[in-house]
Amino acid sequence: MKRLGAQRLWPSQSSRPLPALLRSLPYWPSRRRLLRTFASAGLMDGMSSSEARNRESVLLQLVECGAHPTQIIDAARDRRLGHLLLERSLTETGTTYTLSEIAHATGLEQNDISRWFRATGRAASNIDTAAAYGQDDLRLASVLAEYRELGLDEATMFTAARVMGRNTWAVADVAEQLIVERLGDSHDDPKIALRLAHELNRFAEFQTRILAHAVATNIRTILRADATDSTAAGAEPISVCFADLVGFTSLGEHMPPADLGQLADQLDTLTTDIIKPPVRFIKTLGDAVMLVSPDTDALAAVTLDLIRAAARDALPPIHAGIAHGYAVPSGGDWIGRPVNRAARIAAVASPHTVLIDDSSRQQMSGNSIRTTPAGQFGLKGLADPVELFRLSTAISHEQ
Repeated sequence: MKRLGAQRLWPSQSSRPLPALLRSLPYWPSRRRLLRTFASAGLMDGMSSSEARNRESVLLQLVECGAHPTQIIDAARDRRLGHLLLERSLTETGTTYTLSEIAHATGLEQNDISRWFRATGRAASNIDTAAAYGQDDLRLASVLAEYRELGLDEATMFTAARVMGRNTWAVADVAEQLIVERLGDSHDDPKIALRLAHELNRFAEFQTRILAHAVATNIRTILRADATDSTAAGAEPISVCFADLVGFTSLGEHMPPADLGQLADQLDTLTTDIIKPPVRFIKTLGDAVMLVSPDTDALAAVTLDLIRAAARDALPPIHAGIAHGYAVPSGGDWIGRPVNRAARIAAVASPHTVLIDDSSRQQMSGNSIRTTPAGQFGLKGLADPVELFRLSTAISHEQ
C-alpha cells in the first residue's frame, strides 16, 4: 500500500518537471497538451479560475499516479474523480515482479507462494508470466520463507493466514462502505479522497498495533492457564457461552430482511461494547453470539450484562447457555464438547435467562453471582437429561 506520509497533497503547477509516468506514455504528451485534452473534454467547464487550477492539479496528479487520460475523463464525467484518486493513491507503484521472479528471490516454490497469497487474501494471478506483483508481495512471500526458517508448523501457519485473510477482507468491506458514503456526501471531492487515503493508512497501522496487543494478551492467558489435565493434544480448559435472540426465526416471517439484519447488527454492537477481558467475543451466527473465557465468573458476569443491556435497548429478549470443559482453539474459533453443549443449553433457556452446566457451576467462586438449581433438561443429542443451574439476573423471569 502506498503511503502518503507527509507528501504535499496539492502541489503547485509552477515549473514542475514532467513526471516520468507522463514521459512513459505512448505519445509522450506535454503538460500543456494534457491540460488542453482535459479542457476539450469539458472537465473544467463552469469553473472559476481558482477551481480550474485545483482541478488541473488533481488531473495531473492522477496521471502521475498511473491513470490514463481517457480513464480520468470517464471518471470525471461519471463523478468518480475522487474515487479514482483514492484508488490510485492507495495503489502500490514501483517495481513489479512475476511469480517466478518472486520465487527466485525468496527460494520458494511458485505453488507455495500462490497458496500463501490465497491464504492471506492476496489473490494470485492466473498468468505465471504476468508482472502482477509489487514490492509488498515480495515482502509477503519472504515472510513465509522466514517463518519456515523459524521452524513454525506449516499447517498452523496457513491456518493463521486464512483467518487473517478472511478477517482482513471483512474489515475492508466495512471500510469501503464508510469511504463510499463519505465520498458520496462530499460529491466526490478529490481533497476528501486524499484525506481518506491518508486515514486508511493510519487505520492499517493502528490495526497492526491492536493485533500485536491481542496476541500478547492471548499468550499471557495461555501461559497462566493450567492445562495439565487436558484430554486431547492442544485442548485447553475453557468456558463457552452462546447467547441468542428469542424468536428471531419467527420474526423473519413478517420482518423485512433489512430490519432483521439491523437486529443482528445491534446484538453484535452491544456485545462488542460489553465485552471485558478475559472474555473474548469469538463470532456471530446470525441471531447468536459466541463468547469464551478461561474465567467462568467473568463470562457469567458479561452474559448477565448482555441480557440486561438487550432489555434496556428494547431488543428481543436474549437467552443464553454456558458450558465448561476442554476445547481446542482452531483458526480463531473453538472446537469441542463445551461449544456444542453451550449452544444446546441456550436452546432450552427461557427468555432473559442464563443456564449453566454443573462443570461451569463448579468453576465459579460464588462470591458475586448466585446459582440456583433449574432442574433436569433434555439436550439435543444427549440420551439422558442434564442437570442445569440458573444464574441470578436483575430481570425477574422464572424458568
